Amino acid sequence: MGYCIEYAVGDGVLRAVVTGRCGFAAAMAQDIGQLARDSAVHNVLLDVRKLADRLGRLRALLGARHVPQRIAVVENWEHDSFYVFAEMAAKGRGTQLKRFDDEEEALQWLQFGPDTI
Repeated sequence: MGYCIEYAVGDGVLRAVVTGRCGFAAAMAQDIGQLARDSAVHNVLLDVRKLADRLGRLRALLGARHVPQRIAVVENWEHDSFYVFAEMAAKGRGTQLKRFDDEEEALQWLQFGPDTI
């Protein structure tokens, strides 16, 4: 089984909910990056709670040619420690990445900036 990306664009944010299995991390990252470029948005909310093998897959998104300005990842709190490395990698690429438990909190951060949380 592959992956499925359900997405919507609103208020300058691409919301992408990824389900399935991510055996093709580079392809998934390319798809999300392309959706963001086509939608002319600079902020991405990525919900990976229903992605079976999601750990370590953000590296591919951060390695894409065009990286969003801000990436909010909605993820279960049990995986919080893995995001330290993703946040450092994002910073090295000139973007901000942060993990959230709650989609509304993630949207607020994306729309109003890091000082709102």
